[in-house]
Amino acid sequence: MGELSFIGMGLHDENGLTLRGLDVAKNADTVYAEFYTSIMPGLSMDRLRRLVGKEIEILTRKDLEEDAERTIISKAEKERVALLIPGDPMSATTHVALLLSAKKHGIRTTVIHSASILTAVSGATGLEVYKFGRTVTIPSPKTSPVPESVYEFIVANKRIGLHTLALLDLEHGRLTIPEAIRILIKLESAKRTGLLTEEALMVALARVGAPDCLVRAAKARDLVKGDFGEPPWSIVLPSRLHFVEAEALQLLAGAPRELLEGRE
Repeated sequence: MGELSFIGMGLHDENGLTLRGLDVAKNADTVYAEFYTSIMPGLSMDRLRRLVGKEIEILTRKDLEEDAERTIISKAEKERVALLIPGDPMSATTHVALLLSAKKHGIRTTVIHSASILTAVSGATGLEVYKFGRTVTIPSPKTSPVPESVYEFIVANKRIGLHTLALLDLEHGRLTIPEAIRILIKLESAKRTGLLTEEALMVALARVGAPDCLVRAAKARDLVKGDFGEPPWSIVLPSRLHFVEAEALQLLAGAPRELLEGRE
């Protein structure tokens, strides 16, 4: 009987694999990996192959979404298949859809969780995890217009006191932090709610989980001028702050005290 295992690899490199995940990968008949849903800046495929002890086939988006029934699912009906995934396996709808497909085919499945930006962002910024609202993704305008819903979800979160994690498009041209902030400011100039102006407090994050992780809190107009190095990148749009959160942004993200006054 076959099996399909979804194995999270964490945020930075192959060392983010849990011992259980590594054991399952080592004992699989076929091992796949995908990196289009996120980037692992410190990953070495050579080191990963040596760690797992076998060949690893890298899948494309088409392999996972259009051809999954013909390849992954059909193979998992007969073999033990492991799919290595950046971050936490079920954070992307692509992997949820593949899991459900396997269930419908009667294939035994296993999900092995690991660190995700969705939770690590709280530790990196000091913002309380239960005060985050709906996460948004800002797409690159090079491929499609940025939907107004991105702005509307951020504003809706702010109005009820929730922070927003904004993930930046990595698949289509790598949307940078300054570009993403300019997009939000442009949407603000059209919507005029006063919540995402150039004076708004924002937190820029780069390479969360890596030794050179960067977290910087400042006004939007100052972050637009910044250089944040290599991806992956994300932005947090804070809402009202608990006094501990305000202190955390000072100590962990370099936020000027005067910028935080009146936000608690």
